[in-house]
Amino acid sequence: MYNLLTIVIPIKNEEKYIGRLLQELYYQNIGSTQIIISDANSSDKSLEIIECFRQLYDLNIIVIKGGLPSVGRNRGSTMVKTPYILFIDGDITFTKNNAIFDAILLIGDKELLSSTPVYFGETDIFASVMFFMNKYTTALLSKFHPFAVGGFTMVKTESFNRVGGYNENVIQSEDWLFSKQFKPKEFKLIHGLFTQDNRRFKKFGYLNMIKMMVNNFINRNNLNHFKKDNGYWD
Repeated sequence: MYNLLTIVIPIKNEEKYIGRLLQELYYQNIGSTQIIISDANSSDKSLEIIECFRQLYDLNIIVIKGGLPSVGRNRGSTMVKTPYILFIDGDITFTKNNAIFDAILLIGDKELLSSTPVYFGETDIFASVMFFMNKYTTALLSKFHPFAVGGFTMVKTESFNRVGGYNENVIQSEDWLFSKQFKPKEFKLIHGLFTQDNRRFKKFGYLNMIKMMVNNFINRNNLNHFKKDNGYWD
């Protein structure tokens, strides 16, 4: 896998999650596959944990300077020499040990592949509803414009370079704006390769999240809307 794929992970203050993710990457049997971690000046113990797990599992990890997710992903991509890039978030877990290998097989002749998440937990009914809505809304919208999920996005490196990567001028929804540059026939959307918990909903608020999603849809063709800070990254 090491000669096919490079993994890029943008992080900031992920001490609660990053060790778990690196352990899971080890169990994905990625071998010496390069992992590029773009760190946005973490002030917690994220970097210490990364170094610990790098040595523990002998992972091929490089840490570089990042920023907002779009910046971190783009900076990581400049170091990629493999045919595919897998962008994942620092707080995800995988639903099975061969999820990454499956994604490589499933992308086939497509340029871009993404997966919608399974909810990591069962006690929060509001989060369950939000994840359910996300699954079917993403699938519906992708019939018109590809809707890649930032938590798990695989792209051919040459295609990533062709479209110019992520827009670093936007504050939010950079994953959707990135995937809109592809045609629906170039995109494959699947479900269930990874899981997430409800931390973003709890932090930002369920009502605020719904408002943001509605406003994003209304302003989907207004790039300036996505350049505004709505408090999601506070």
